[in-house]
Amino acid sequence: MNRATPNALWRVTCHIWQNPGQWPFWYREQCCAVGWAPPEYTLDGPSDDRGWTGARNALKKIQPGDAIVATLPENRVGRIGTVVDKRIRDDEWDPIVPPDARRPTGGNGRRILVRWDLGVGPADMNQVVLLPPASRIAPALLRRTIQPLPLDLYPRIVAAMEDEANWTSIIGRFSMERALSDYIALHPDRLEGGMISHPLLSAREHAFEDHTRADVILEDRTRRTVIVECKQGIPTRQDIAQVAAYRERLMQKQPTLGAVRAMLVHGGSSRVASDVATAAHRHRVELVYHELSVLFINSRT
Repeated sequence: MNRATPNALWRVTCHIWQNPGQWPFWYREQCCAVGWAPPEYTLDGPSDDRGWTGARNALKKIQPGDAIVATLPENRVGRIGTVVDKRIRDDEWDPIVPPDARRPTGGNGRRILVRWDLGVGPADMNQVVLLPPASRIAPALLRRTIQPLPLDLYPRIVAAMEDEANWTSIIGRFSMERALSDYIALHPDRLEGGMISHPLLSAREHAFEDHTRADVILEDRTRRTVIVECKQGIPTRQDIAQVAAYRERLMQKQPTLGAVRAMLVHGGSSRVASDVATAAHRHRVELVYHELSVLFINSRT
């Protein structure tokens, strides 16, 4: 689908590490927001804070009709939308983050009202988009909370958001590698049909010479040993090298096992970077994508 290029393209950081509920709020309330609360920080007048000076200059320049991208950590974006209005004046402060002892006036109260383009990207607000390398925003353009982006990024970001292979779960970023490896150890057949926990080897007890341990050691339906490493985020070449090294150490320590399979279970996105795919092929490491899903049902008495 061809889209008209906007007059200007902006990005705003959604600080989900400091405030985990911020992205769902932005999505639901159709807004982006930044901090720098009055009266300490004012929209006009002198300021010694370089961060606020840059942010307020950007806030003043943003206009209705401009495109805006909500950016998340590690090359992810929430949605892309169109600016509708602004509520950025000192007397319009409306904090998203409730007041507390550290921030008596609350946080992120200068709002940019947007209309998210719900036709681009996932329908579920708990899914976000992992930008592939060709569509990523340069690190220099991610240093500030809010700043303009080159317009030539717009079609690339839109194309990446329309590709379902780049969709990933936002909750998959919470630390859960240990929980994931424990789950695989308990339910190895969910990883691959016929897989069982290894009858002779326990990953938790099987330490290598440098005291490191593989996450899980399994046996497949052909009785071949499988060594599994779990990573909660985007797989890297270093991750590939790690699990490949574990396999070689295990085969040296237990030569009677024969050929051992190496598997890397990862989060991030089901599509991996080409250099990672090449490394996995070269090291004979199988890549398996995982996604966290939790079901809640009211209890019955």
